[in-house]
Amino acid sequence: MKEKIFELQSHSMKYNLIFGGIQNQDGYEENTEEVLRSFLSEEMEIPNVGDIQFQNVHILGEQSDGKERSIIARFTKFSDHKRVNRAAASKLKNKPHFFIYQQYPREINDRRKKLIPKMKEFKRQRRHAKLVYDKLLVDGEVYNHEAHREPPPTIRGQPLPNNG
Repeated sequence: MKEKIFELQSHSMKYNLIFGGIQNQDGYEENTEEVLRSFLSEEMEIPNVGDIQFQNVHILGEQSDGKERSIIARFTKFSDHKRVNRAAASKLKNKPHFFIYQQYPREINDRRKKLIPKMKEFKRQRRHAKLVYDKLLVDGEVYNHEAHREPPPTIRGQPLPNNG
């Protein structure tokens, strides 16, 4: 039942992208959509950003420690969402202070975060690895972390005693 709720939440967030690292500017609070459009045009070099339709654009959370707050945008058309998300990989590759990612429920984000180090390890091995929802696909197969665990330590082939 819990997984079904996560699935429904994820589906409702399908059109949402979270943008981070965008500098706070005058009027940031009131003109968040304009700030985002400027970022898409200037930093990501996406043409015709005026044609992108948003259902809603707002700032996430409260400002703390002078850090920039992330912007969440809900796109009206999924084609606009895909266009921006695809551009992020190439246009922000050398701009690590910016980030864009798909919004997921917190539990799903936590699962994804645990898989990211493994994904990076597989990529260093020049294997095709990518995250899809909360699954890691490696060379087209779902990665099963249980099957890839290190064997427990032994002494001369015998398991170490369990001390609690």
